Amino acid sequence: MDAVFSVRDRQVAFDYILSTARQCGKIISLVQVGSGAKGYHDDRSDLDFVIALDSDDSMTEVMEYMHRRISDKYELLFFKQDKSRHLQCYILSNLLEIDLGYGAYDHAAAWKPAFKVLYDHSGTVEEKMTQSLEGMNDRIYGRKQKEDIDTACQSVWARLMHAAVAIHRGEYFRVIGELEYVRKLYIDLLGDRYRLESNLNREIDRLPEAEKAAIRSTFITNENPSELWERLMNLTDLVYKELEGYSIPVTKELLHAYFKGLM
Repeated sequence: MDAVFSVRDRQVAFDYILSTARQCGKIISLVQVGSGAKGYHDDRSDLDFVIALDSDDSMTEVMEYMHRRISDKYELLFFKQDKSRHLQCYILSNLLEIDLGYGAYDHAAAWKPAFKVLYDHSGTVEEKMTQSLEGMNDRIYGRKQKEDIDTACQSVWARLMHAAVAIHRGEYFRVIGELEYVRKLYIDLLGDRYRLESNLNREIDRLPEAEKAAIRSTFITNENPSELWERLMNLTDLVYKELEGYSIPVTKELLHAYFKGLM
């Protein structure tokens, strides 16, 4: 293998996972998910799979089987297993990441929008996953959106007040921290509205250009107080606009008056 994986290395690993899964009688179906299911983003895209088992009773055995087979084939730089969520993450020595999720085939459901059934002994997995997509946005984004709105309404005003006090006191690193917290909340709200994954800004590059320009208007490039006040005001206006119609303990007008007394 090359020091860093090539497209061919990725295909070889893909073929190995497929062959290994087929050799296990307790694995009913193998599904590729993520970007690879519809065409990789680029040469550095990783491999994501869902393994459908004959029953939940086989979970431990199959997870151990896949770990043993992958470890025998490849040198691993990193391995992490979350038994409660039935997930495994492998980083090969050439930095190729392979993520495996596990679940019983009779409860098959999509956990990423794109998927491709590679084989299915039951003949039911694709239909189950397709049906699950219909409610996925509400299950994933709807619940998260409600939680993010609640968090923002309860905390965003206090963080903005703390940032204003920090500017007034010349505590510029604290200003940066407070504004980063609020910006993260704002990006989460945008991600919920546009149905994009906001964790670590994963899919935020897909936002409309106007939305990305608005986010950039909150970036701090200088510790000059005038710039910090400008960024604070920009972020305040953006997040309050996103929360229009929701109850926030401190109104934007009251916050502006508070800022004015400190400028």
